[in-house]
Amino acid sequence: MLFSKWRLRLEDKRIWRVFGRSMALSLILSVLMIFLDTSALPLLEELPDWMLTDVTTARQVLSTLAGTLFTATTFVFTAILTIVTLYTSNFSPRAVEDFLLNTISMRTLGIFLGGFIYSLTSLVFMDGSVFDDRVFSVVIAWGYAVGSALYFTKFVYQVSNYIQADKLVSRMYNETKTQYDETIGYFRKHTRIERLPEISTTYQYDMKTNAEAYIGSIQFNDLKDLCEDYQAICKINIKVGDFVSRKEPVATIYTNKKVVEVDELEEAFNKTVSFETERSTSFDSGYSRNKLNEIALKAMSPGINDPNTAIHAVHYKSLLEAKFAALRGRYVVVGKSKEEIEQEADFSRLTGVLLYDFNDFFRHLHVGYRQLVHYMKEDISAMEAVFDALVLIAHSAHRDKIGIVKEYSRYVYESVIDNFPQQLDRELIEKRYNQIISIEVDDRITAEEEEEARAEEDDQ
Repeated sequence: MLFSKWRLRLEDKRIWRVFGRSMALSLILSVLMIFLDTSALPLLEELPDWMLTDVTTARQVLSTLAGTLFTATTFVFTAILTIVTLYTSNFSPRAVEDFLLNTISMRTLGIFLGGFIYSLTSLVFMDGSVFDDRVFSVVIAWGYAVGSALYFTKFVYQVSNYIQADKLVSRMYNETKTQYDETIGYFRKHTRIERLPEISTTYQYDMKTNAEAYIGSIQFNDLKDLCEDYQAICKINIKVGDFVSRKEPVATIYTNKKVVEVDELEEAFNKTVSFETERSTSFDSGYSRNKLNEIALKAMSPGINDPNTAIHAVHYKSLLEAKFAALRGRYVVVGKSKEEIEQEADFSRLTGVLLYDFNDFFRHLHVGYRQLVHYMKEDISAMEAVFDALVLIAHSAHRDKIGIVKEYSRYVYESVIDNFPQQLDRELIEKRYNQIISIEVDDRITAEEEEEARAEEDDQ
């Protein structure tokens, strides 16, 4: 729990961490150089002559460098604001944070600020009556100048990449893919079932939230331990990324043991959930995917009118949906293995069990495509891309998910087909729709099953 909270907090404070580190390092260096140049540290005589300059020259260099770095800092900050405006108007307001939190952008600004602080601090304390004839501070200033030039070049190159829509989509896909892989990797370790078992216990307690916020993360292991302490089964009714209000029931505790202090149980439950004022990509896979959605929707707007970018985003987004389509089961059971569940005839007798709806795939598809279908339904190229995406998802899907993909494809087909009276346009859509409907699943071996078979062979 502590790790997840710190991860979310550090993500929010990433800009200040970069700036703080740069400024702290600059202050430490300036203090060390002051001690060195005033002979408080007896190391100056051991340095070679080419690394030392006289006080007058050092003042001139530090003064020039301080002014130059401050001007460069202003320029970089202006460039960042310009790109933020471009992102907001052309791509998505949610995509802005990907640029602002980028390491190169913030580190470039941090190095310029650090160099300015170092030069100004060294200059203020460079008193000829205290310093020796020769000083070492200029060498460090030269290092700052070279580093600033290199990072500025890297910043310019990065900016040229960040303002290209296709590269933005590819980069966001790669970042989202990492988050998807982490989420899927966690759920694959646990037992997964397609339908919720019947739970019949003596007592049921609704767990209510104590905050008005987004669900940042859920600590499944801590919640499982809580269920073990109370000899209970917990069914979670919310997902990471959902917005909840205070006193909203978000989970149900099933137990045959009466809980005297329900408020204490509720407080312990809330400690296993982190609440955030805004959604984060750290644990929320849906929010990561929504960014690609927004780029596609923005590209289809009349003001932008860039369907090719929208199609590019839809293609990459389908690769993310295909990952969840390939997963077996809808609910994850944390706390018990598949063998333990099968051996127990009455699921209600199990304790220390957590049930979570991690893969409601129909909702997953509908949330991912309902806005796209609404705004693309009269553009044949865009709808062709949407059906191409559904074809890709269908071919990647586990046999449990094929029916869902077919059902949703039918919904999309019936929603848009009447918008294309021309036979050629209708044939493009009908071809892909029929391709999805004709997929057979009886003898299919899914990618997940192949991976599990390889893992069993490796264990043997």
